[in-house]
Amino acid sequence: MKQTFLEKNKHVDEDVVDRLERMLRSKFELKTGFAEPGQLSRTMHKALRALDTDDSEDLDPKRFATIMKKLNCGEDRAAVDALFHRYDVKDRGFVSMKEFSDAVFGIKTIARSNPECRNVIDQVRQKLLARGENGYRGLVRILRRMDDNGNRNLEPQELADGLAVYGLHLSKQELATLFKYFDADGNGHISITEFMAGLRPNISPARLALVKMAFLRLDRINPDGTVTLQELGQMYKADKHPAVLEGSKTEEEVIREFNDAWDKNGDEVITEDEFIKYYKDLSASIDNDQYFELMIRNAWHIAGGKGAAQNTANLRVLVTHLDGTQSVETILDDLGLPDEKPETLAAALRKQGCTDILKVETATAI
Repeated sequence: MKQTFLEKNKHVDEDVVDRLERMLRSKFELKTGFAEPGQLSRTMHKALRALDTDDSEDLDPKRFATIMKKLNCGEDRAAVDALFHRYDVKDRGFVSMKEFSDAVFGIKTIARSNPECRNVIDQVRQKLLARGENGYRGLVRILRRMDDNGNRNLEPQELADGLAVYGLHLSKQELATLFKYFDADGNGHISITEFMAGLRPNISPARLALVKMAFLRLDRINPDGTVTLQELGQMYKADKHPAVLEGSKTEEEVIREFNDAWDKNGDEVITEDEFIKYYKDLSASIDNDQYFELMIRNAWHIAGGKGAAQNTANLRVLVTHLDGTQSVETILDDLGLPDEKPETLAAALRKQGCTDILKVETATAI
């Protein structure tokens, strides 16, 4: 059976990532005769620079995967991507070679690589999952309310109060564990952005590709890498959202949650990075790949999908061809169509390669 768009990009278990990290670490321990951490880090850093074909110190996922393959550690691409995400602590889409080398050998502590801290993180994640698909976005809003001075940093009590709103009451030891690994410079507070990035599990490459596909559909009229909140609201379709289809939410509730989720900073503009970040937060709260795929496809009218993830939102029309035969066709690009007049639909069909059209009728005729 053919895999769906997302089935080949499942989330990777942390134990698998741990094993990959140990494999990488052992290669340099053997190479240096089990030298002290500083020398191990310097040796790895030098090797990364030698194996890379770019002059940049910062590695993106693709270059990171290429280097891992050259080190004979790159057979499992999903695990490699998960290892990259573990060390991309600021969720920037790149990691510094030096910071990565330091972290692998314990010179710099990373919350995601520490089992004790991961246990606390997993507790928080489970609470967020129980809150549904807006769990992560909701926590961001709560933590920002707890941030009294507005600098988007949290002191221990502010974090504890914010998590308590979600029903998660950390012990003093658990709170200290979180701060130990998220407060990298020891100044007594942690960044909300970095904390949420540390909580959020990696979004699979296939999910990310779907999100980027959706943004490109929105940004095609004036392709400058941004869309306005007004455009976003006009284009967003909630009637075929999985939660609406299964009856757990109304269309109005889904639209309200969508509108409330955006961090309205006054410019009324959403960049591609902000759009991706929104769906990364949603992705973290949705375990089911088919649910996520259907949500994206139906909201932004991206045709395709297999099985339960098959798009059900795009307009389907009855086409009578020049030879008299008839077929039901899907309008692949119906987002933002000015109307559903036969001539408009016929023009859309011709753009996608269906040219022998005698007559087009909408779904009421099917």
